[in-house]
Amino acid sequence: MPHVAVIGAGVIGVMSAYSLLHSGYTVTLIDPAEPGSARASSFGNGGWLSSSLVLPGAMPGLWKQVPKFLLDPKGPLTIDKWRLPKLAPWLLRFLWNGATESRVRPTAVALSSMVGSCPNLHQEVARQIGAPYLVEASGLLYLYRSREAYAREILPWALRREVGATWTELDEQELRFREPNAPDGYRFGVLVDGGHALDPALFVAEVAKFLFANGVRYVKANALDFVFDVGRLTAVKTDHGQAECDKAVISAGAWSSKLAALVGDRIPMEAERGHHIIISGEGPDLRHPLLLTDRKITVRKVASGTKSTGQVDFSGLDAPANPLRFKVLHELVTEAFPLLGEGPERHVSTWMGRRPSLPDGKPAIGRSRRSADVIHAFGHGHIGFASAPETARLVTRLIRKASEEENAAFSPQRFA
Repeated sequence: MPHVAVIGAGVIGVMSAYSLLHSGYTVTLIDPAEPGSARASSFGNGGWLSSSLVLPGAMPGLWKQVPKFLLDPKGPLTIDKWRLPKLAPWLLRFLWNGATESRVRPTAVALSSMVGSCPNLHQEVARQIGAPYLVEASGLLYLYRSREAYAREILPWALRREVGATWTELDEQELRFREPNAPDGYRFGVLVDGGHALDPALFVAEVAKFLFANGVRYVKANALDFVFDVGRLTAVKTDHGQAECDKAVISAGAWSSKLAALVGDRIPMEAERGHHIIISGEGPDLRHPLLLTDRKITVRKVASGTKSTGQVDFSGLDAPANPLRFKVLHELVTEAFPLLGEGPERHVSTWMGRRPSLPDGKPAIGRSRRSADVIHAFGHGHIGFASAPETARLVTRLIRKASEEENAAFSPQRFA
């Protein structure tokens, strides 16, 4: 069996390594950071697992809202004005892909093939590695100020229904029964069937622990290039020497496009930077992960306190985190839950990650232009965690069968 080098130890990388190991391959995992560390975007992922996670980042009408978002200090989107000239081609393509219903519907259908079986696949992996407690099927709760606010989102919910997502609509009385500690002012809820990973970073770390205990080699290094001999891959070059292999998977998140260019593919990827804060101490005793639709933030109970995610910014791959994004996120969540702003003893931990995002809202999964020995598996945006098992399955099939056809919706060559 071929020896496969998987570049990247985020959730896509470790799940690909897991699938390959189970299929009998010798696997080497390459990453400069430990699996489960804060470098990977899966570290701060909300951990949502649902067949409803099929909407691309750009939807019809978004282009009209962008100026409003950018002018609002508490808006959900920030763009570094100095990067705007460089970002503009990607941003225009992003908005164009989401401009009409006829463009977003095929994207939703394609993404449903990636997330339709979660959280069942995640629960199965958690059981197999001996950590079933990592995934919980409690449902995901979207909160609206009113039924009318929900009704205005006709297209998003119609698309979710078309691809098979299921949910229960909750009036205010039922909402308060299901989630007694929902914040004041929200009078309508949508409880979507699904689940969540209690700690996405721990999930990645535990899968990696299982891999290493079962023979997967870990190379703590940066992948720099690929070594070929008479057209066949023989090694991945790293800053700590060469890692010999017959096949390679590029799953290095926001750092993947540079590696893809080395094997002939120029894929338009941007680091869509997301943020989270965890407020320590007593917080709302929530039964479900929440999405506050008007504030565009998620809130959930975690072991160390209350976690909230939100605030997208396009400031580049290497720019430092903007403290203002954390301040805004803190203000939004404490407005909703005043208890979280009380008490001088609270500690607020912060994190900023880089989601690898492609302008059409779909990942790149397929063979490289230069060599079928190198497989791309990156660009998952917001659904990396939810789509990881299915991505791993596709990667394994592409490596197992030279004749395996790629899913055209995810082909890296669609950007040629």
